[in-house]
Amino acid sequence: MIAEHLSAFRDLVSTIIEIKLSDTQLEQFSLYGDLLVEWNEKMNLTSITDPQEIIVKHFLDSLTLTPWVQGDKVVDIGTGAGFPGVPLKIFYNDKSFTLVDSLAKRLDFLQAVIMKLNLDCVTTIHTRAEDFGRNPQYRGQFDTVVSRAVARLPVLLEYALPVLNAGGVFLAAKGSQAEDEVKESANALEVLGAQVIDIKKFNLGEEAEHRSIIIIKKIKETPRQYPRKAGTPAKNPL
Repeated sequence: MIAEHLSAFRDLVSTIIEIKLSDTQLEQFSLYGDLLVEWNEKMNLTSITDPQEIIVKHFLDSLTLTPWVQGDKVVDIGTGAGFPGVPLKIFYNDKSFTLVDSLAKRLDFLQAVIMKLNLDCVTTIHTRAEDFGRNPQYRGQFDTVVSRAVARLPVLLEYALPVLNAGGVFLAAKGSQAEDEVKESANALEVLGAQVIDIKKFNLGEEAEHRSIIIIKKIKETPRQYPRKAGTPAKNPL
């Protein structure tokens, strides 16, 4: 189903993001899209099922983060059906990716994707974002954190920054309200030890909403009391 749209996808990626996808990578995206549609008939993974919309609103949107991914260890918090983590892994095959989600069924889907696409160095973890950040095994261990469509930025910062190493970057994929979310996050940035480096904006076409990437750098260690216990960041943002 996705295969017939791959040529247009290659052109969009080249034009908008200025990166090139190999034939192998395009085939992986094709398999990923077909699995997404197939599994979505059994469980609610996405409301976007049209092949062209999958390519633009899931694949292309995820790949807009590629220029700012740094280091060897990347984690996608609240990955859902694998966005943006899996598209980024397809492009950055040499990096290690961890996909975190609180719903086990989504991770079952992602395990099927990992096997079908022959992806190496990808780990799925079933846990709440707060519990992930409180676990000493993961705290301060990642060079890049990515997240899309999970929560407002003040809440996301409390999920992301504890597992990021000092000097690492958090890439928050957002829509047209990015500046407003940054303003809301002044206290969280100060408390958790980070600063906003830039906001990049994209237009993915007439049928896609405007997208933004908030690029955040961790400048000091996050206090040990963060993240707070599960549910607290969303109910009482910093």
